[in-house]
Amino acid sequence: MPAPAETPPLTIAALMAELAAVPERHAAFVEIKTLHALAAPIETHGTLAWRRPDHLEKITSPPHPERLVLDGQTLSLTLGEQPAREIALASAPPIAGLVDAIRATLAGDLAALQRYYSVGLEGDRANWRLTLVPSDPAIARFLRVARIEGGGPTPSLVTFDQSNGDASVMRITPSP
Repeated sequence: MPAPAETPPLTIAALMAELAAVPERHAAFVEIKTLHALAAPIETHGTLAWRRPDHLEKITSPPHPERLVLDGQTLSLTLGEQPAREIALASAPPIAGLVDAIRATLAGDLAALQRYYSVGLEGDRANWRLTLVPSDPAIARFLRVARIEGGGPTPSLVTFDQSNGDASVMRITPSP
């Protein structure tokens, strides 16, 4: 009886290629934020949409509606019924770095991740974890580490541990 073929270990290049092959994603999310200033965590939920090459949309449902849209190098944030506020990412490098932790991962863009982070990978194709440690001091003032976990080409968990001790954990469920 022949020995079963061994699965080669997952490499960062293989994971990025698999992520890059997905042109569009839609998902639901539940996010729990733990903040120093509050006695209890804040839970929000909503939808996420990503479209190649660089469009990301996060819509948070009531009771605190929020719409965050990244299109190219522009971030637009709408809180409730207020007018949208726009930020050019070029004028806000720390925000650009935080945004690219998610957007560059979804795009499978390792070069963009490495612009701001030391990138580590653990696991196999079915259960992987990217660990992003800021190499840019401007980002490190805000973020201690980001972790993105998933299976195959599908991220399922995003964790941000901030430098001030605050944290957020976002569970992602792909839409059918």
